Amino acid sequence: MNVLLKKRISRYLTVIATITFISACTTTATPPKDVPPALFSELEDSAAFYLNKDEQLGSDENLIWQFLAVQALIKERKFVMADAVIASLQQKPLNDLQASTLNLLLADKFYAQNKLPETQSALSDVAPELLEEPDLIHYLKLQSTLYIRNEQPLEAGDTILLLAPRLTIDSEKQTYNDLLLAQLSLLSYEQLTQYLTEPQESGDVAIEPEIDEPPTNANGETLNTDEPQVELQTEKVITPVASSLSIDQAFKEGWYALAALYQKNKFRPNRLSRELAHWKAGFPEHPAQQFMPLALTNIAEMSPYQPDNIAILLPLSGRFERQGKAIQLGLLNAYYHQQKSITDEQSIVPKLHFFDTQTVDNNTLVENFKTANIDFVVGPLMKSEIEALLPLIETMPVLALNSIAREAKPSNTATITENNDVIEQPSAPHVIDWHYAFPLSPEDEAQQAAQMIHANAHKNPLVIAPNSNYGKRVANAFKAQWAVLTPESDVQVESHYFGSKAKLARFIDDVLHTDKSKQRINQMKAITGVPLETEVRSRRDVDAIYIVSKRDELILLKPFIDVSVSPFAQKIPLYASSRSHSADRNNMQNKELSNLVFSDNPFLLDPESELSKEVENAWKRQSFSTLRLFALGFDSYQLIEQLVYLQNNQDAIYKGLIGDISLSSDNSIEAKLSWAKYQNGVLFEVASPTPAE
Repeated sequence: MNVLLKKRISRYLTVIATITFISACTTTATPPKDVPPALFSELEDSAAFYLNKDEQLGSDENLIWQFLAVQALIKERKFVMADAVIASLQQKPLNDLQASTLNLLLADKFYAQNKLPETQSALSDVAPELLEEPDLIHYLKLQSTLYIRNEQPLEAGDTILLLAPRLTIDSEKQTYNDLLLAQLSLLSYEQLTQYLTEPQESGDVAIEPEIDEPPTNANGETLNTDEPQVELQTEKVITPVASSLSIDQAFKEGWYALAALYQKNKFRPNRLSRELAHWKAGFPEHPAQQFMPLALTNIAEMSPYQPDNIAILLPLSGRFERQGKAIQLGLLNAYYHQQKSITDEQSIVPKLHFFDTQTVDNNTLVENFKTANIDFVVGPLMKSEIEALLPLIETMPVLALNSIAREAKPSNTATITENNDVIEQPSAPHVIDWHYAFPLSPEDEAQQAAQMIHANAHKNPLVIAPNSNYGKRVANAFKAQWAVLTPESDVQVESHYFGSKAKLARFIDDVLHTDKSKQRINQMKAITGVPLETEVRSRRDVDAIYIVSKRDELILLKPFIDVSVSPFAQKIPLYASSRSHSADRNNMQNKELSNLVFSDNPFLLDPESELSKEVENAWKRQSFSTLRLFALGFDSYQLIEQLVYLQNNQDAIYKGLIGDISLSSDNSIEAKLSWAKYQNGVLFEVASPTPAE
């Protein structure tokens, strides 16, 4: 299967969010200022300062201080106060420019709250052609970010093509050039080559004959000389970005040609270098020449693994036979998809060699590797097997299917304390460049849950998990990540561990403190000796619950939580791990779990995809746990040719079945999961957070 590899979006979204919204800055005291700073710039003062300035100097005709206060409130995540100021502004008679500015601030607020549909709705009410240049740049940054998160590469590319010529800071130019190549590379090759004529061996960037073009300004916008300019107060019709602003055609054609040659040759470094040189000759004045995307600046290091013989080490018998064979089927499926997609007759399809780790010892394996000329290894699955085998094959590329215990390098540095004590610096883990780990970590999933809950502006979550080593590991991972996300908060995340299902009702009473409320009611009845009209009260400090459980446990936990929350209190949002997401053949349990948000891999959240249907037809009624292992096997094979690229580009991702895959500094595969919820039995995708959030 020809699975697209694209630059990892998360880092760029982090940079964009930093640029788009306000950077974290100190609120040092400053002398009173009567001249307001530029809106959407980095603000030096607090929201209170700008509100005070509005009281002193503001008027209904000049709303800049209130606009600045809204921007500062969004940065401070004081959304209730921001809503109040916005509501006040919406009641005022605003001209078209002021209304667009307010809608842009409203979009900022929704985005900071991770409300993507509302963000797009607010942006649609902005008239970009009215905005001044700094505000327009902010608008284009936010719109491109939203398109990227909604996986709309064509729209994202067009928006960045409008944005790029307007940027003045070198670091921003580089960031958005990298991002533009990533987005355009997700388009089809036919879309990218629509402007090319008669592509040849080194002619993939052939240029259309020159034609008379309308005049453009320094920002690459086409100037309309036939229509008079419109006054700012004139009533405007809101139009899409591409309609209200124009992209310079030569600028666009150059970028499409660059993305086309990159998409076609990214795993063939020699040809990529030749085609890039040809592109530079064909577009000598193109602005991308000054800030070439980083993916095209270190081509020599990008040669992928192209093994002839791949050893796959799995437990194909014994206790873990089912897991091993599920991974094997995933690998084989990816292998056959690759064979079907190969069109180059010179391409060599590797040979797969399967070894049962339950029946073959490590020394025999190493001898078999030599006999079969093995030049790449996938597996083993068990940690003990990985630790025993890797020292025997240190010179061979390995993608282990679990975490690797990294040995620490000896430390050569130390510090001396005031008492002349010598303290060695912590040792760095020893990482062999060609040994990679591909673990499916529940702790990593818990960390992503903490990020999601924090992005949704919750302040005081608690964790419910099984009373086991597994449950405590996952809960501790969530709590540790929450502490990182909220360094200035005094909130300590509570964790509660349940035992048998028969005691879950009493367990939830204890967690939500309804047992104490019942005790107080009984005491009052005993004191008064008369019938009382009472209502059990639950605790009000918890604003989110993360549940780690199996499906049958969750089916009991959720209704107990629902009925335990006071009827006059807001319902507590519930989040769950993939452990509780399983197949529901009659769709009854999914209805019972309405509004609960959970994480899982994209493969299991898209049952209508071509691959999902293919697997279901050939391998019916498999459990989700088995299908997750199938996805692990599929991605493991696809990753072989991606590893070097991921390793040499810290901003790169591979769109896998298990999620957006990246590679950490210690060569461990990390997968960003997707989020979804059921509503009356129907599955809906939920926006995932970015690191900036």
